[in-house]
Amino acid sequence: MVRVSIVMPVYNEADHIARSLRAIFAQTYPHDKIEVIIADGRSTDATRRIITDLMPEAGRLSLQLIDNPQRITAAGLNRALGHASGDVIIRVDGHCEIAPDYVSRCVAHLERGEADGVGGPIDTIAMTPAGLAIAAA
Repeated sequence: MVRVSIVMPVYNEADHIARSLRAIFAQTYPHDKIEVIIADGRSTDATRRIITDLMPEAGRLSLQLIDNPQRITAAGLNRALGHASGDVIIRVDGHCEIAPDYVSRCVAHLERGEADGVGGPIDTIAMTPAGLAIAAA
């Protein structure tokens, strides 16, 4: 079974990171085959504390919190990729909630050999008036 690295560039995601991580913790793919690398852009809110507090919930998932001193998404992705050891890389943003079978389905599609990259649907969930406007667009 292939190892999966989930890379997450984050910055000030305190309002969303717990739901995002718990969605990863709920994956049906074997947890001992998943590592999660979170590159935090030196968040000024409670993002880092929330991630640290959730680490015991990771169970058999490997969860690493690394620093992204450049504070931009591209640099965070590159730093996370530099720490990744999986055969498959999956990007999840700090405000995304993936379906419980997301990793399993991505791996299954890749193993068919018909594609080099796969992705899934993105459902926008409005949590603020501004978010509602964005979701409606």
